[in-house]
Amino acid sequence: MTANQRNILGRLVLVNLIVYAALGLWAFGGSFIDQGIDRAQSLAVAFQQNLKPAIPTATPTRSPTATPVPKPASPTPRKVVPPPPVVARQFIPVTAPQPTSAAQEGSGPSSPMTPSDAWRTLGAGARIWYKVGKGGEHIDVFLEGKPLDGLSLEVYAPDQLDKPIGNGTYQAATKRLVWSGGHWQSEGAWLGRVTNGNSVPVQYKLSSSVQDISNKSCYSYWEYIGTSQVYWTKCE
Repeated sequence: MTANQRNILGRLVLVNLIVYAALGLWAFGGSFIDQGIDRAQSLAVAFQQNLKPAIPTATPTRSPTATPVPKPASPTPRKVVPPPPVVARQFIPVTAPQPTSAAQEGSGPSSPMTPSDAWRTLGAGARIWYKVGKGGEHIDVFLEGKPLDGLSLEVYAPDQLDKPIGNGTYQAATKRLVWSGGHWQSEGAWLGRVTNGNSVPVQYKLSSSVQDISNKSCYSYWEYIGTSQVYWTKCE
């Protein structure tokens, strides 16, 4: 119960008491009755005024109070950790493996040179191999030197490297070593080897000429020219 309701109830009880008191005085008569009536009317008027509905007092609307937005806390500065020092790496050059070089031309029977009319130099005590022809050909080989002394020419038949089949023979008219031979049935390369037996380098020139004898009737034989054996092939 609110305070206003309690006040109204108390006044109502008071009015009832006054009314009952006025009635009691009326029963005895006199001015007390008139006074009691006037007093009751006054109280009734006051009571009616108190019974008027109270006009509700508008409660003032409170303006919304803006809630202050707290300022974001300043970020804690992060400790900058310096990067580790860069250690310079020592550059170590990598040497690429050297490719295995092929056998030097003329150094052996597997890599022979081709005869030409060019002059070359052969070192002291050195040897050099040539392919002077092939099977089915008649072959003439010529060796010149400056000087010719100390130079030698050996000729090997195909697949017979254990022993030369002939040697160059000195030809006085041309002042050179000459070998002629070949076989129409043989297959493979005929090889010649030039050797410098001198203690100093010597210039030399090896040349050859070939003739096809594969469709001819040929026969071969050995012949001494001086103290050297020469292997000949004769074709008709």
